[in-house]
Amino acid sequence: METSRPPEEAIPLLSLRRADEAIGVAALLVIVISILWGVISRYVFPQPAAWTYELAIMAFADLVFFGAVAGVRLGTHAAIDVLVAAFPEGWQKAVAWFNYVLLALFFIAMTVLFGWQAWTSRHVHTIALDLSRGLSYGPLALASAGMLFQHLIVERPWTVRLHRNVESLI
Repeated sequence: METSRPPEEAIPLLSLRRADEAIGVAALLVIVISILWGVISRYVFPQPAAWTYELAIMAFADLVFFGAVAGVRLGTHAAIDVLVAAFPEGWQKAVAWFNYVLLALFFIAMTVLFGWQAWTSRHVHTIALDLSRGLSYGPLALASAGMLFQHLIVERPWTVRLHRNVESLI
């Protein structure tokens, strides 16, 4: 008996399957609240909050990277395949495999480089918040590993590719 999977919208945001989106939403809330507090503190209080800009930058990086994990999972990244679609079927498969391997290597490299940067900068601290720089780079390594994981699950060059999100086609 085959069970159908519920659509992504039916899965609760605070579930493990949509953790990347939940982190992105939390990062967006941190950005908005931190920038808002920075503006309020600048014009209402005699001493502006200097930490708001630093926190917003860290949260923005998390928003971008964990949003990219969701983009890979949902297949909403741009797909420009006009030229490849004109190739013979054998060449199309070769290009699909090349892209699959190239992106996997890219995500591995990003995971390793951000992990290394997090490890080497763990004793360097930010100016305003006095947080370890490892807290800035660690989530980026985690998101890069998430992109690799989702890429290995979602992209399947050994099957016919069906675009799950037609609006992302260019």
